[in-house]
Amino acid sequence: MVNSVKYHLDTEKGERLITIEPVYEEIAGGDLFATGRYILSENSSNIGEIRFDGELFEWEWNGNPPFTDENIYQIVNFIREYNEPELVFDLD
Repeated sequence: MVNSVKYHLDTEKGERLITIEPVYEEIAGGDLFATGRYILSENSSNIGEIRFDGELFEWEWNGNPPFTDENIYQIVNFIREYNEPELVFDLD
């Protein structure tokens, strides 16, 4: 994931619109490095962070408890399976 994504999360209390923002760090030469960290927010309020270790196999939730474990698993699986939309160039 390169850009922030809006995710519709179904919870017991109804649907919530969660923004998932990947965190990058700048390394030597100005290149960006994916950290494996994703900041979650709702209505412009930070609600926590998901951190992946290695190849997205192990993860850790660091945030307030507005979600059940099942909700966090849904978000984690979304991030794991997410494919960035391809850019479309019209050369006409």
